[in-house]
Amino acid sequence: MSLLPAPIAAVRPDFLTRVTPVARLVAGIAWLVAAIATLDPIVPIRLTIAAIVALVLWSGLPLRRIPRRLAPLGFAILSLTAFSILLSGTNADRSLIAIAEFGPIRLTAPAVSAGLAVGLRVVVIGLTTLLVFGPSDPTRMADSLVQQWRLPDRFAYGTLAALRVAPFMADDWIAIAAARRLRGLQAKSPAARIRDTRDRLLVMLVASIRRAERLALAMDARGFDSGIRRTHFRALRMTWRDWLTIAVGLAVAVASLVLPH
Repeated sequence: MSLLPAPIAAVRPDFLTRVTPVARLVAGIAWLVAAIATLDPIVPIRLTIAAIVALVLWSGLPLRRIPRRLAPLGFAILSLTAFSILLSGTNADRSLIAIAEFGPIRLTAPAVSAGLAVGLRVVVIGLTTLLVFGPSDPTRMADSLVQQWRLPDRFAYGTLAALRVAPFMADDWIAIAAARRLRGLQAKSPAARIRDTRDRLLVMLVASIRRAERLALAMDARGFDSGIRRTHFRALRMTWRDWLTIAVGLAVAVASLVLPH
């Protein structure tokens, strides 16, 4: 049992699974820049449509798992949208016509537009992240960053190792709760639950530090800090698919900004 959703892996070869990770990363960065460059909600709507089309047609990902993977973002999207609408300064501007009023609360069209833009940005971030990292495994991403962007091996593969052990933290959280219940430390009152959470977080912190020390020692034992140039099992080079992905990603980002409503 894990607190994290099941990982998504490409179930069939498709166009984006054959594209190197850095090419997808460049296209994804262009989309994110376009999404935050304006407060117009039309731009993230266009990017969301483009991301959905790419997921369905070219990602090779199991579509049934995508809603479950993105479900944790739903609460964040709804919360950010609601708070952005309610706390917008334009609601207090009496020169603007209110589209809805609930007692002392009034909502204006600019406030709703700005709130929707914030929520849709989070949608774009989630879908773009899925398109960038979903079609290939983290090892290929690290290989691509080292070979094509010349990032240090210690940084790239250290990040990869951290991503690999992240799911174990959820299992540790569940195991710590079970161990505390066996010792009769199960919390019942709200105050006791707060203390229980604090104690469990402390145990998690100690376990994470120990795991990081073992990981650093293992990487040093494998010569990641020797300064010697390392060889690579899989050689990655830019192909026409990579350049096409970058070009299409940039074109979609620019079109979402400049096309008229």
